[in-house]
Amino acid sequence: MPALSVTLSEVLPLFVLNLGVAFSAAVALWLCSIPLRDVSIIDRFFALVMLAITLASALWSQDVGPLQWLLLGMVLLWALRITGYLTARNWGQGEDPRYSKLRNWVDNDRAFVWLSLRQVFLLQAAVLWLATLPVQVAMQAVAVTPGWLTLAGAGLWSLGLVFESVADEQLRRFRADTDKRGTVLDSGLWRYSRHPNYFGELCVWWGIWLVACETPLGVFTLVGPLAYSYLVINVTGQRTLDKKLAREKPGYADYMARTSGLFPLPPKRRGGSESQTRP
Repeated sequence: MPALSVTLSEVLPLFVLNLGVAFSAAVALWLCSIPLRDVSIIDRFFALVMLAITLASALWSQDVGPLQWLLLGMVLLWALRITGYLTARNWGQGEDPRYSKLRNWVDNDRAFVWLSLRQVFLLQAAVLWLATLPVQVAMQAVAVTPGWLTLAGAGLWSLGLVFESVADEQLRRFRADTDKRGTVLDSGLWRYSRHPNYFGELCVWWGIWLVACETPLGVFTLVGPLAYSYLVINVTGQRTLDKKLAREKPGYADYMARTSGLFPLPPKRRGGSESQTRP
């Protein structure tokens, strides 16, 4: 077994630093959300928080080699793309209904302010810190030569970035078509997955983890992609959105019945033929 190029005790100070970065950013966004009355501001800036953690890790490192530059580029390109897309999509739209629903949990705005801090901002800060553990650790490794794990991780990352970019563009065009309002997007990548953008998002971060596994401690950061997957699937993404759309959109329940939730798969067949009906 190769000697560890970095030990756990050496990266603990970096973990503490980046925990401070994540929570400081979350508190700053929380303070901005109060006068704006828009908790969903966290969705527009979460990628930049992860980028800030990555940059802090690179600055902390004493040896930024090819592997570290690759990881920095992967996070940078992903963060710029998704931040630009979400900012353009949500500009002037107000608070996301998924967050507005939380306001019904309490009796007044003051109580909601503290609820949003706990349930949204601090929770997401913790998950974002966990999600970036592979990058934090890999940035500190010394003299690591990229190998087959780097190729596999970069390939999965590339697939994810293309997948979520195409899915987001298909969704943007669908929403811009006034003739399709009230219907369900079930063409393109959305024919094979109800959430192809989330699938691409998770491919990006599982790919980053694979690259980080080139370093001796990288495999032990598995909690990172697992935590991020849990957030995207169970908390802010897939299941929450499915419940909302099933209540609000006629035909969405039928779409759910025939379409894979996350992983792209052929639509389910009914009565020996594939369903082609648009709700």
